[in-house]
Amino acid sequence: MAFRQVVKKILPPIVSDTIRSVRKAKAYRRYLSKEGIPYSTGYFIYRKKLIMDSLKNRKLLACFRQGEFLPQGYGIGIDERCVEYPWFIGQLDERPEILLDAGSALNYDFLLDLPILQLKEIHILTLAPEEECFWQKKVSYLFQDLRNIPIRDNYYDTISCISTLHHIGCDNSNFTGKDSDCENRPDDFVVAIKELGRVLKYGGALSITVPFGVYCHLGIQQQFDTKMLSKAVEALAEFGEVTERFYLYSANGWNVATKADCVGCHYVEWTVNIWLHGELPKPIPKEPDLAVSARAVACIRMIKKAGR
Repeated sequence: MAFRQVVKKILPPIVSDTIRSVRKAKAYRRYLSKEGIPYSTGYFIYRKKLIMDSLKNRKLLACFRQGEFLPQGYGIGIDERCVEYPWFIGQLDERPEILLDAGSALNYDFLLDLPILQLKEIHILTLAPEEECFWQKKVSYLFQDLRNIPIRDNYYDTISCISTLHHIGCDNSNFTGKDSDCENRPDDFVVAIKELGRVLKYGGALSITVPFGVYCHLGIQQQFDTKMLSKAVEALAEFGEVTERFYLYSANGWNVATKADCVGCHYVEWTVNIWLHGELPKPIPKEPDLAVSARAVACIRMIKKAGR
């Protein structure tokens, strides 16, 4: 047993929690002192705090809900989750309903503890089990393929598919450990979208986010371009109501933008190797604009109209 594990078992919870808090605070200060280089020590602590603060900020959530400009400097050096999460949460109604998280982007305690999500019955569909599981929070898990969802028609009140479609039909063997999940079927995202539309109730909302800009295929994922985005929307043309919103990253942070503003955006390709190999390059590359992964993200909300 590792030394840290032994210490954790011996120390009272309040002591180990205090030590953990001190370490996090130290990493947070170190990250800020290093000018906020993405993936450096403290990055994920800073990122989590920014997202948590954003999700508690009603004024900021209103900006995301209404498509208004964000505060200057919002999310400098932080990946697209800092816009995807508040955009999605900002659209939710404060009422009980059955929510499908297609892709497991919500599988974090700080998200599941949000009052608005605690009102929901949450089902998480993903290919394989993850390290953290929140069944004690009454979250249900389904380990299946989005292209073949074993759920009856018109079941879910709302569906989130955050940064997941661009992995469909790509090499997902790194996530599942199965060679059979190493695929090259780049158009299969259309199949997944149709399945999500099938299991959504009439009157329900499907919220999708994908990295957007210049097309690229990086093995484990793609970046959507205008053509792919059109295919995604056309796959559920019968829905009747579609809202597209775009967020663009620059050295000044993230902000709302037009599709035309985003079409030339390039993905930070070297970051994909971190997820493939589980190691940071040394030294950590630093993009001139401090971009982390996507430099633009498309957020699409589609309503399934009754009688269509």
